[in-house]
Amino acid sequence: MDTHTIFSLIRHMTSQTNALDLVLAFKELLVANFPGVMATVYELQSLRSEPAKAKQWVCVDCLGEKETQVLANHSVMQRAWDKPGDVECGTEDKRQAVAMPVELYDKTISHMILLSHPFKAGNAKEILIGFAHIFRDVFRSIHERRYDPLTRILNRQAFDMVASRLALGAGHSSGITNGNRGKVRHIAILDIDRFKSINDTHGHALGDETLVLFAQTVRSVLRQDDQFFRYGGEEFVLLIKDVDEQQAHEVLERCRTAIERRRFPQVGQVTISIGFAQLDEQFHPLENLSKADKALYYSKNNGRNQVNYYEKLVHGGLVEALEISESEVDFWDE
Repeated sequence: MDTHTIFSLIRHMTSQTNALDLVLAFKELLVANFPGVMATVYELQSLRSEPAKAKQWVCVDCLGEKETQVLANHSVMQRAWDKPGDVECGTEDKRQAVAMPVELYDKTISHMILLSHPFKAGNAKEILIGFAHIFRDVFRSIHERRYDPLTRILNRQAFDMVASRLALGAGHSSGITNGNRGKVRHIAILDIDRFKSINDTHGHALGDETLVLFAQTVRSVLRQDDQFFRYGGEEFVLLIKDVDEQQAHEVLERCRTAIERRRFPQVGQVTISIGFAQLDEQFHPLENLSKADKALYYSKNNGRNQVNYYEKLVHGGLVEALEISESEVDFWDE
């Protein structure tokens, strides 16, 4: 591979601004220039398995093309996780497997890049690994911009990107989707009750700790493919996949109960109010978000620490249906 080609490929990779687009560009680069090379980028997620509720780490393909793997069952990726760094070993079919962890600034590992290639040594292998390292650096930078530095969950910027993708799919027969792992059917807003009083009484340091523990608690009881965002302050947004209204209510009730039962250091009991709505593909996601916000407002005004469904409230005459535009999105601020 000549120098001009190398620099052209590097420029193409580094010009990407979206993580999934970068993964696709990297895989296309490999297919076109490195015959026989395969790559998968896995997101690492922690789950609690039934019935013992033991915590385990799983590897989820970012593109949804391969089955989810338990990290402990994959020796190469497990070794790269245990002692962060590239791990390479031969495979039974005389190929080489390379696991490259994506280590963030706080020393956590968010993803694992898994390469399979036929090169034992030489320039082709060196160039391949070099491209993989550049990809990892660019991917890390893009990924960290999408995450809230305090709670380590997806941030407002990430939500806006997802909302834009969902909006592009609105009105098509394919429905509202996110990647290849299911259809997003409901949107919810979760708001910590009386959070301002927590800051005023205990100080902002304990307020921040409350936000961190809140995010960890909710994330631990969510399903693997649901997406959880810190929208701003004490307001969080959740996209729920592949469930009907009753099942979505159960997911959110599980979140509410988990927070209510947890004891937060020095703060004590914390509760949350939740509103959710159907993600109707005839409307922009921000319009659906406004419906969820209307249900959240009802929860706040009627005792807090509860979950309410917009469509049910409208049907029961408890709230008026919204005639909304994107500019009318407004959150309950308390």
